[in-house]
Amino acid sequence: MLSPETTTLQALQSSGFSPSMIDRFFRPFLGGIFLESELQTSSRMFEFVFRMFSTGDATLPGLGMEAIPRQLAARLPTDSVQLKSPVVRVDPQSVQLASGETIRARAVVVAVEGSTAAKLLGKSIPDTAQGVTCLYLAADRSPVDQPLLVLNGEGHGPVNNLCVPSLVAPHYAPPQQHLVSATVLGIHPADDSSLQAAVRDQLVGWYGPDVLRWRHLRTYRIPYALPRQSPPALSVPERPVRWQPGVYVCGDHRDNASIQGAMVSGRRAAEAFLEDFA
Repeated sequence: MLSPETTTLQALQSSGFSPSMIDRFFRPFLGGIFLESELQTSSRMFEFVFRMFSTGDATLPGLGMEAIPRQLAARLPTDSVQLKSPVVRVDPQSVQLASGETIRARAVVVAVEGSTAAKLLGKSIPDTAQGVTCLYLAADRSPVDQPLLVLNGEGHGPVNNLCVPSLVAPHYAPPQQHLVSATVLGIHPADDSSLQAAVRDQLVGWYGPDVLRWRHLRTYRIPYALPRQSPPALSVPERPVRWQPGVYVCGDHRDNASIQGAMVSGRRAAEAFLEDFA
């Protein structure tokens, strides 16, 4: 039987964790996963994440996260993927592109983030999101000796967490250097130059003046990084993937806000299609 759904913060408090443990560990750790530090995400998402970390290792694809969709696309027929072709209308057996072209098929699977799915299928699909700002820097020497996740347990400064992905996958970094990844929750209001200065100032306090020699590579502001899943978002852990006859929908907004949730919902949509068209 599923436990009652609460916020993650309420679940931690009811489990007896101290305010210090919550603020210094769970808030930055789970905040970096949920992309919100108030821990208002559903307790069911917390339970899922806690179980995943307790039963397996956290890792990265050696060729980057893009390797995941590339592996999926590699099984498709040649030239079956059309890029830069935004869809403006979905019907049971066709989609209309912004160019005016109509593509017909036996069925349509809408596999996009919640905000785009809501525009195409209707507002009954939740479209609220958690955003994030990511800064990437190149360093001659890694600030940490092991592949660790460094948390901001002080609660001061823009950086919530930091890691060095090249300690796990060397190809992530420029040659002979390390890639430092700093995560700032939300879409930070400062311009890139001011944000970079604030991040460096914070990290100098952690690692000393070497930080001033790190080379800034890129700053990414991602408004829709995850669907927001505060209670009662997961009162029903799996939302339907059958939208209407001939139209299916998948994405992490159908399950939980994770790559796992997105891929599981995709499998559910594929199984529904196969069952309907058997």
